[in-house]
Amino acid sequence: MKQGALATGFFLIAYDEPGGRPGLAPDLLACGLVGAQLGDLVTAGALTVDEEDRVVATRRTGDPEPAGRAATLVLDSVAHEARAHPVRAWADVLGEPLLGAVRDELVRQGVLVAETGRSLLGRRRDRLAVADRSAAHGPGLALRDMVRRPGTCTLHGAFTLALVSALGVERLLEPEIDRARVRDLARDAVVHLPAPLARLHSGVAAAAAAASLAVRR
Repeated sequence: MKQGALATGFFLIAYDEPGGRPGLAPDLLACGLVGAQLGDLVTAGALTVDEEDRVVATRRTGDPEPAGRAATLVLDSVAHEARAHPVRAWADVLGEPLLGAVRDELVRQGVLVAETGRSLLGRRRDRLAVADRSAAHGPGLALRDMVRRPGTCTLHGAFTLALVSALGVERLLEPEIDRARVRDLARDAVVHLPAPLARLHSGVAAAAAAASLAVRR
């Protein structure tokens, strides 16, 4: 998965084509999208996660502008805060607006198309349909291929795999890939991630655990 596309890639990995919508609970989807977009900006050098697990803007004047509305939304939100906040706080705040930005970006790119229909009871039903099958299935296929051939692993692929495992949603890669193998490779990947990405991974895992606990209550 290439730089600049981690959030859209994660959305497509989580996308349930028959249902026309993401196949994850909203809180987990929010954690994943925020984690993916933060990871993209960390690898690009625009953000970092410090030793106190706070997200900090590191972009300097004159650096290239982030590509896309999702990246701009996250970077501006972090940069304009008077003090730094942990990953979990950003997952709570940015999940919903980031979902809209990522979804709109995929529609703009022509990967998905928004459709409106009616259920059997006559209720309005909005869904996303695949417009470009190759692009829609590409991120999931690339991640599965990386799991099968770990020697082809890239930094962005390793972080995406670690993100899937942090959320506990290894099932997204089934039936082709066994959950236990995903967990094992994700553990190895985390060990080799740069320190800011490893701290980001921990923050996403904590946010996902808190979201799961809230649901169980």
